[in-house]
Amino acid sequence: MTDTDNQFVAWVQARQKVIGIVAGVLVLLVLAGWYVMESGRRKQAQAFDALDQARGSMEAGSYADAATAFQRITETFSGTDASLEASLALGQVRLLSGQAELAIEDLRKFIASNPPAYYKSAAHSHLAVALENTGKVAEAAAEYVKAAELSTAPYQKNDALLNAARTYRAQGNTAEARSILEGIVKNNKDETPGTAEARVRLAELDAIS
Repeated sequence: MTDTDNQFVAWVQARQKVIGIVAGVLVLLVLAGWYVMESGRRKQAQAFDALDQARGSMEAGSYADAATAFQRITETFSGTDASLEASLALGQVRLLSGQAELAIEDLRKFIASNPPAYYKSAAHSHLAVALENTGKVAEAAAEYVKAAELSTAPYQKNDALLNAARTYRAQGNTAEARSILEGIVKNNKDETPGTAEARVRLAELDAIS
């Protein structure tokens, strides 16, 4: 061995205890990281299993059971994608069971929690439907516009805008309806979902003007 090798061995031997502690800490950190990741994965899997079961109840028409299940998911699996999905589904169940006012309350709370844009956009759309069901068409139009502004996909944006145009037209505000529809046609290609429908609705407005 060279002098350099001897010096390195001596250095290691002099610090064996410290090196052992550092190595042990690194092992613990790796294990802790693995445990957190594995726990998160299992939590997500359990949450989506519960979500599927709740959706099954909703599709079967068991709205009370579905509402209870969705609410439990939002509380038990808070912070997961399944929890966000459950919050939206809970609003749908409220609407299907004729509880529009309760749906409005739940959806407004969800929006106030500032979820990611995709979920927030969908929540504004669901809220708009609930408001329409209670006769608040003007408020519904504003919610559809908010949904469009927050949308992260063209189809989602156009769907919200088409509904906004529809509600403005229902109020007699054909100028705003026309402006929205013209915007859809101008800003999208013909094959983009919603563009063809926007053209049809524009033609209908032209026919009555």
